[in-house]
Amino acid sequence: MKKTLCLLSLCVMMNGCSSMQNNATTSGVIDHLATAGSLNCKSNELCPNVVVEWDKQQKDKLKLDVVLNSTYEYYDMKGITFWIDGKSFNYGTSEKTEQKYINRLIPKRSSNVFVIPSLFLYEFKNANNVDLSIETDKGVIKRSVYTPTQKSTLYQNFSSLIAGLPDK
Repeated sequence: MKKTLCLLSLCVMMNGCSSMQNNATTSGVIDHLATAGSLNCKSNELCPNVVVEWDKQQKDKLKLDVVLNSTYEYYDMKGITFWIDGKSFNYGTSEKTEQKYINRLIPKRSSNVFVIPSLFLYEFKNANNVDLSIETDKGVIKRSVYTPTQKSTLYQNFSSLIAGLPDK
């Protein structure tokens, strides 16, 4: 009887949760979001996530929010470098790295914001190889964004953004 009551309660609660509206994704947030995605990583590697949105104060700039989720340690991000066909594009942080405890599954999250010129997107347009290096207090984390055989979700999202750019 207790099991039946528990199952019934669980079903009612699940039904209630599934019918709730999620107000976190308002149309205003979606309008500003340019692209989000992760890089090409092996299963045993720390895999950065990158969210890109147009800078609200400077419309000719993009704001990259780089996140490192780790089980073991926090990272202090100092800068990023995009490597596009061997050519480097370096950008420093615009804020102090935020380090915060999320939950038991992802205990340590380090994030920082980088502001880059939107003209940078033109460099991606005909690229053959793109890598992203993140300089941290624990060394450099370098991951692939794009190769002719492997496209990360970040690159695929950048591509859709690039398609909307006027010709230079």
